[in-house]
Amino acid sequence: MRPFKILPNFLGPGSYRSQSQRRFKRKRILLVVLLSALLSLAPRPNAAQDLDTVTIAGHVTDQNDAVIPGASVTATLGKTKAGRTVVADGDGRYKIIQLEPGTYSVKASFAGFAAEEKSDLTTIAGQNVQFDFTLKPATVTAEPVIVSAAEAPQVDTTRTVVGGTVATREIESLPVNSRSPLDLIFTLGGVAEEPLSTRDLANDRTPSRSTPEEAGIFSLSGGTAYSNNITIDGLDNNDDRAARERFTPSIEAIDEVQIIRNQFAAEYGRASGGRVNLRTRGGSNKFRGRGYYFFRDESLNANTWKNNSLGLRRLPLQEQDPGFTLSGPIVIPKIFNGRDRTFFFTAYEYDKLLDSTLINTLVPVQQNPLFPLPAPNTLSGQRLENATSPALSATVAPFITGVSTPQRNHIFTTRVDHTFTDLHNGSLVFQLGRLNNLRQFGGGNRLAQALEGKTRNNDAISYSDNYVFSAKAVAQTRFQFSQLTPAVIAIGGTTTPVVLVGINDPLKLVSGTLVAGTSTSGATDRREKRFQFQEIFSYVHGQHSLKFGGDIQKIKSTFVDLSDATGTWDFDSAGDFLLNTPSRFRQNFLTTSTQHNTYTGLFVQDEWRLKQNLTLSYGVRWENENILRDVNNFGPRLAFAYDPFKSGKTVIRGGAGIFYNRVLLRTIDDF
Repeated sequence: MRPFKILPNFLGPGSYRSQSQRRFKRKRILLVVLLSALLSLAPRPNAAQDLDTVTIAGHVTDQNDAVIPGASVTATLGKTKAGRTVVADGDGRYKIIQLEPGTYSVKASFAGFAAEEKSDLTTIAGQNVQFDFTLKPATVTAEPVIVSAAEAPQVDTTRTVVGGTVATREIESLPVNSRSPLDLIFTLGGVAEEPLSTRDLANDRTPSRSTPEEAGIFSLSGGTAYSNNITIDGLDNNDDRAARERFTPSIEAIDEVQIIRNQFAAEYGRASGGRVNLRTRGGSNKFRGRGYYFFRDESLNANTWKNNSLGLRRLPLQEQDPGFTLSGPIVIPKIFNGRDRTFFFTAYEYDKLLDSTLINTLVPVQQNPLFPLPAPNTLSGQRLENATSPALSATVAPFITGVSTPQRNHIFTTRVDHTFTDLHNGSLVFQLGRLNNLRQFGGGNRLAQALEGKTRNNDAISYSDNYVFSAKAVAQTRFQFSQLTPAVIAIGGTTTPVVLVGINDPLKLVSGTLVAGTSTSGATDRREKRFQFQEIFSYVHGQHSLKFGGDIQKIKSTFVDLSDATGTWDFDSAGDFLLNTPSRFRQNFLTTSTQHNTYTGLFVQDEWRLKQNLTLSYGVRWENENILRDVNNFGPRLAFAYDPFKSGKTVIRGGAGIFYNRVLLRTIDDF
């Protein structure tokens, strides 16, 4: 893997600079310094930083501002009633780590004092919430003091990473024409389209107007678009051959879209850019459902200039997108009651887009008995082609017709959450996607029999397990199996050869090459399987939050290049085609290649609350992808968050580190 060095910066990741082999010694020195500091720092009474979960911390005091050691603090998740309790230390500090994002009520209590509760606290992933409690003696008030509609601070002054989150309310309120949750990232700062993007161009669906698959799908903070890491619930969601996502869930199944524009935390790797995490929705104690139906029609669109010039009406276009969600506790009468313990959430969406395209080309008036072509629609525009010697000329005439090019996409996601005990819970997620897309067929000089379509089938199952050993120690285990089978298929089959006929129009109204037969230009087949295992252990000791763990992924990717697999005949003119005089024949053999790659990532990091207004994060990550056979990929990380005015309204963030991109298997196949 090729390393990148990120220079020190403020409020975002810095610029990238390639590292040469001669600087490896300096990297090892920096690594030793960081590890020494990590192991030798004395424990002091902190705020944890977890990018996928929530931390709630603060002080418990009485009316005289005296600390209350031993006070009990409980955080309860509203939708499932799952609670976590910790005890304040000798300085009255408490901290609850590795909480699921959601709406909480937080209650503090101690013998001889009236309890105080803060309710309706809405949290998002990666948030550190600071809540202080002031308990009153029970003789003053015998009832708990309830503080409703609690609000977290607007600025998180302890967070060293830079990013943003699109929360549930924004997901449900913002209109997204594509219905893709990944497009919501463009509502946040520091996000730009990929290079050579065709995202907002007219949909003429010609190959020359498509973005290369290795270009990526977005850029974070000016970084390269292929260097980002996309995850679902913290697990890998990357297509390891292309720089894009593996699976796009329904937007109705997503609770949060989180962006980290730098990755100074050593916990995350496989990218020198940023990280995008999609957090799926879970069920609750109440049964809830939602049905929806999106619709559009060509009557709402303007006709194209080309259609008007040919005297044609608008081509048919109709999109129907029905779907539903259903969630609640799993209850089987007289057998199992999952209230307060077991919940489910299911989302299904079927997007059917009935589109069409226009074939507008010239075909020979006469027929070749060895390879028949469609007859011209009209002979009023027939003319003798203007072929260049030694090619022969023949009479050609217009062939204009519409072709149906539908797209159908099934998206299914289901999640089951189960609470084994108050200290142990797990979640199981299943994803399914079935895409069949003929819309990329651009018509033009391609005949209907040469139509090509895209398919993209996804299946994945994952399990996440959280176990709380104590108020200070939490372990998180994740496992995933996924398979991806994208393909560009030749609709005409795999037995008929491709025929390419040069168009020599004397009127210059039509140009290019007539494509007939089973077109396999760009046709591919691919099968990718992935096993992934993650283990992360978090431990709070005094003012330090330690995390260490690993990520192992085993990937098998088989690629089949079907271009020219059925043979391709080239003719310089229609006259040559009628006389069976080809200028070239080509055929592709032995087109299958299989790549095996095992990724291993190990990390250790610490967050140290040096002062009330200064947090320091440091650690190191080691990564290896055995397909490249290099083992010197050490990435030290260092970051800080500083509140200069101690007001909780201003924060200065900075950091530096060495990062490594994941291997794009398409690049390996090129050698």
